[in-house]
Formats: sequence, C-alpha cells, structure tokens
Amino acid sequence: MARAAGVNYAPRLRDAIASRPSVLERVYKFSGGEQISIFQSAPRPVGAGNTDQAYSPLWRLVMVTRRASGIGPELKSEEELLSAQEKGLVSLEVTDIVVNCPVTRAVGGGSLQGVR
Repeated sequence: MARAAGVNYAPRLRDAIASRPSVLERVYKFSGGEQISIFQSAPRPVGAGNTDQAYSPLWRLVMVTRRASGIGPELKSEEELLSAQEKGLVSLEVTDIVVNCPVTRAVGGGSLQGVR
C-alpha cells in the first residue's frame, strides 16, 4: 500500500493495534476506488484549537467492498457506511494496516499553516 501511494512504509505503526486504550481511529477505503475514504473523526476545528478528544492521526484501515456491481450512492459518514453494511450493501474487512495521516484541511478547504 505504501508503494502504491508513494509514501513511507513504517511497519512499526502496526504495534499501535495492541495498545490499550487504542490510539487508532478507523478509515474506510473503498476497494474499487469508487469514492473517497471515510474518516471516523476529524479535528474540530482543524489546527491547534481542536476540541475533538477522540481525534487521532493514526488510522486502522478498513477495506470496503460494494456487494452489488456498479457504483451505489456516495456514503458520507461512518454511520451511513455501517447502515449500508447492516443492509448487506457493503462488506467491511478490518486490516492490520495502520496509516499515519493527520487531517490538515477543513471541509471548506482551509489548510494548516505550512501544509502543502
């Protein structure tokens, strides 16, 4: 995955899976690339003023596969995704891949200082 994304491979991040309480959030990646990933949480607001105590930049990758052929409706939240799973529209596979991917942009596009 690191090679395909052109990022650093850091096998030690897998050690975060065993930590208690977990420092990992979940990121849902669509296996067919049919839509953008869904992040379990995000800093609110982005930057030093974040008040979301659950936010972590470490993500355990969950692969999402649509069960029906073709592209279904865009899923925009973890809640919508889990509802689709309950209806049998998608399957989820929790992997042992841990990604260090801090959120650096707000939904409206504003970025942190110094971020390209």
